Formats: sequence, structure tokens, C-alpha cells
Amino acid sequence: MRRRSLLSATGVALAGGVATTYGLSESKDDPANDAGRNASSEGRSRELAAKSERAEPEPETDERSSEIADSEGMLVFTYDDSPIEDYTLSYEVHREYDVPGCVAACPGLMGTDDAYLEPGQLREMQADGWGVMSHTYYHRALGRIRLTEPARAGDERLYVEANRHGAIEGDPLVVFDEEREATATVAGRGSDANGEYVELAEPLPETVGPSGYVRYPESLMREVLEKTDDQLEAWGLDATGFVYTYGRYHGVAEDVVRDHYEAVANHRYGGGHNELEGLDPTTMQRMYVETDKASEDDVDAFMRRAADEDVLSIVGAHSQFETFTEERLRYTIESALEHDLAILTIEEALAELGTL
Repeated sequence: MRRRSLLSATGVALAGGVATTYGLSESKDDPANDAGRNASSEGRSRELAAKSERAEPEPETDERSSEIADSEGMLVFTYDDSPIEDYTLSYEVHREYDVPGCVAACPGLMGTDDAYLEPGQLREMQADGWGVMSHTYYHRALGRIRLTEPARAGDERLYVEANRHGAIEGDPLVVFDEEREATATVAGRGSDANGEYVELAEPLPETVGPSGYVRYPESLMREVLEKTDDQLEAWGLDATGFVYTYGRYHGVAEDVVRDHYEAVANHRYGGGHNELEGLDPTTMQRMYVETDKASEDDVDAFMRRAADEDVLSIVGAHSQFETFTEERLRYTIESALEHDLAILTIEEALAELGTL
């Protein structure tokens, strides 16, 4: 699917009033009016200008734009981790309804065994209109995680709320509080009677208080994001946007991700309805639709609000989870369609709003 802008560069609304549909109006500062707009926008502008000179303008032929214009709102489906079920379950069901989704991919895991997508499968999905987003190379948690006990000089374990940072041996760490900062190296992870911990390769050189955190160095975060995008690009995949792993978005990671991507699907926990007025695509929220996170009534209420208000709505799921069944996926798609929502990729939705 090619990108489509909500407003043409001439300020003419597509499909008879799309701007009104999504609560937007023409503005000199509207990104859709910028010089250098993508080729499809420029072509569309020339087409509209040519039509305006005819006595009897030709009817709108872009069915996709008409479908979006006639809808009650926009909805994006996102799927995390790039498991094989994204292809065998989610993709297959979406194809039946002829609607796209977005895969948040971990290229370091893809193709390693039967549990994950092969690059060729994700290329097929993208060629069929699906979006691809970054989810880090090896599913690292970029955001900080709080210590649950003081980390004292000489300690070889960091007790934490969750030991996500201990997943990859040799990873560098920063352990810090408001007053001090220490560096460390991962040796592993585990849990005991005191809780989850990250095992350190060497004793901690400095004491960090109970209000401290652990995170990766900023340089590693940037390296991870660059490596992720480079691998996806080498496979012929174009990633638009980012999904935080484990929902850990706090601290330095927010700035690093914002520097690297124009869109984030899960920057904050929330209801998944992102108001269009003042929308910052790097701080969007989503709602999980897995059966342990939402009931059918919750799904229907979500879709009803998505149709009633000027919002960009995002839902999320893990195709490999037992709590995300084919029945739940069908129910969610059908509820969206019953509420006249246009199901798009992140890229399509933000291009419609003129923010990409």
C-alpha cells in the first residue's frame, strides 16, 4: 500500500470531506502542505489541479482513500515479537477480512528456529500491505527498571522489579540514583527468596541507594536500534515506528527512541485512544485485546469510543499467547468493522493525518 495524505497540497479535501471526518482543517503549517511531500501526494495534487480545469470532474477512483473518508475513525493492529503465529494466525485471519496489521519485529530472533518468522514471510506480509515496526534486535528492555534493594559496593547481584536487563550475558549496564552512577556488566539473571536479580560479572564498584535504577548505556540503546533497522533493511523491509519491549519506556530510552523513530505505538500505558488534536506520534498508547486483558464488552466499548471521538486508536496483542485466540481476533476485527472503523497500518494512519 502506498502512503496517502489526508489533504492535498492544494488544500482540497479528498473524497468529499475527509478533513471534516477526522477533525482537521487546512493550515499553512499542515505537513501536507510542505514542499517535498512524497510522490503520491504530489501526483495527487497535480491530478486534482487538472480535474479542477475540467467542466465535469472525473469521480474519485482511489477506493482506499474513499473507504477511509467514509469511515468513523482509524484503527491500527500491532503484534509484538515476530513469532511464527503472526504469519500462521494473525496474518491469515486479517487476509480473510482484507485488512492489514503491523508486526513489531525482533530481527535477531527471526529465522533462528520454528518459533519465529522467517524474513521471507515478513516480506510477504509487508508486500501485502502490512506494516513493520522495530521491537529491538533481541527483545531487550530499553527503559530503566527500579531496584528493589540498595545496590552496595561489592555486591554481585542487583535486586530489581524485573530482571529483564540480565537476559544477555556481557551487556553493559548503568546503575544509578539521583546522586551517583556506577557501571557494571551482565553475567546472568535469576531469582531467590529476595526476588528477581541481575547477576554481575564483577562486584559493583559504588553504592547506589534503594531509589535507584538499572538501565543500558545510551550508546548501547542507539547501537541496538541501528542494528535492528540495518538488519530489517538488509532483508528488504522498511520499518516505520517502534514498540517498546515489556512496556519499559522510562528514562533515557524515551529520548533515544524519539531521536530514532517518528512513531511509537506504546509509549505510555493507557486506553489506546490517541486524540488527534496535538497528537505526538512518539507518545501514542494502545490497548491489549488478549482475553486476559479485555473482555468482549471491553472490545466493543473500545471500538464505540474509537468511532465516536476524534482519535487514532491502537490495539496490541501477542499472536503466540494462549490468551490471543483466533476467536478473539475475529471478534476484534468484526467489532471494528461493525463500528465502521478503517483498519490501517501505523504508516497509513499517520500519513492520512499529515504527520509522516
